[in-house]
Amino acid sequence: MPTDARRPLYKKWAVYGSLGVVLALVVAGRAHWVLGIMAGLLAIAARAIQFAPYVPIFKRFMVGADATDSDGPNSVSTSMTRSQAAEILGVDENAPVAEVKAAHKSLMQKMHPDRGGSPALAKQINRAKDVLLG
Repeated sequence: MPTDARRPLYKKWAVYGSLGVVLALVVAGRAHWVLGIMAGLLAIAARAIQFAPYVPIFKRFMVGADATDSDGPNSVSTSMTRSQAAEILGVDENAPVAEVKAAHKSLMQKMHPDRGGSPALAKQINRAKDVLLG
């Protein structure tokens, strides 16, 4: 069997073997310390992920991720017409400033990334407001 074909098989064996060991420990009543260690490592890993952007070795990966995110199909185009901006905000092209700001505020409250919206959509909404007010 070629080496490339063995890799998935080894991974599968490792997963099933690990599950078998954990199951055997649970049945024998000895899993409490293993699961405690795993819970502690999970907590440490969660905390480490928060600080990953500040560690120099991880900055390479973060910069690469940002570059790929902005080049995707959902990235915001830099040129937007007034009609496109009005359509995004759901207002008329010649809407008063207060109406544009109210529409922007309403959409951002629904589509902000902190509330489950996408960053690309938030950028597009902000760009639409800038085009109509600029």
